[in-house]
Amino acid sequence: MTNDPLAELGQRLTDLRVMSGWNVNQLVTRCGSLGRTVISNALNARKGRKIPSADTVVRICQALGADSTPLLELLRQAKEDRRTPPPGPRAKDRSRQFAREPSSEVDDAADTSGRFDPLRRENLERSVQWALESAPPVPLASFPAAPVEGLYALYYVGSHSLYRPVSSSACAVPIYVGKSLPSGKSRSGMVVRGSMNRRLRTHLRSLEDVHDLDAQDFLVRYLPVDEIWTIGPERLMIGDHRPVWNVVVEGFGAHTPGSLRAATTPRTFWDELHPGRPQSERQRDAELSRADLQRAVRQHFARMVSD
Repeated sequence: MTNDPLAELGQRLTDLRVMSGWNVNQLVTRCGSLGRTVISNALNARKGRKIPSADTVVRICQALGADSTPLLELLRQAKEDRRTPPPGPRAKDRSRQFAREPSSEVDDAADTSGRFDPLRRENLERSVQWALESAPPVPLASFPAAPVEGLYALYYVGSHSLYRPVSSSACAVPIYVGKSLPSGKSRSGMVVRGSMNRRLRTHLRSLEDVHDLDAQDFLVRYLPVDEIWTIGPERLMIGDHRPVWNVVVEGFGAHTPGSLRAATTPRTFWDELHPGRPQSERQRDAELSRADLQRAVRQHFARMVSD
């Protein structure tokens, strides 16, 4: 066993990334729903820091085309080290402390006795998610004007070859999940304000502007809900469904930079993949090419099927 198996794990993942020739942004894109923070934590793992999950290690290795077996052994050693209390006069107390710590694999839906608790925050957030997923889908182009805030999910029902894996009139897997708040910030840091109607009209204009998508091929489910119940359910839906425009081709919901910043700002991945939004034409190329993004989308859907 190495002195710090967690640090060796992080170093080996970093070495694999460097040998692949990818930067961190490219690795994030190829890992699908794994966020940048999760991947960065794994690459910089060392004693005293959060231990990455086995799923994270496996998926990074899959993206890099590497064998995950030796790295999973390092992960096992790191977990074993973390569970073993250091020697000393209070080792017994530390053992009790570790025994009381809940496992990350324990179902958060239940309390410590194993009973289902409907008032746990995640269960309340799940109920909002289920309410949204039970709402009838309506054409995006005919979304009723209403000054409300809440959650929404877009679904694709067209024939674009890239999105065929999720194209279905049953609206089972969203292509994008979003929220509308009175004020606040999105995951990318962009300020979002105004009613859901305004947000969806902005999305509609984006789809009408691009050259390879038809706005008539999109349906939307929406749920007016107080802003306190938007962030958690949105996170759960993205985690469950891994919508491709949330986790791979980011930028669909981003606000276009002003004309003064356009020339110095790279296009979002979404604008690189689907050209046509007027302001994006004046921006410089994105970090990944259109061919790279198409490949990342296909790999994302292939992983969804294998999972």
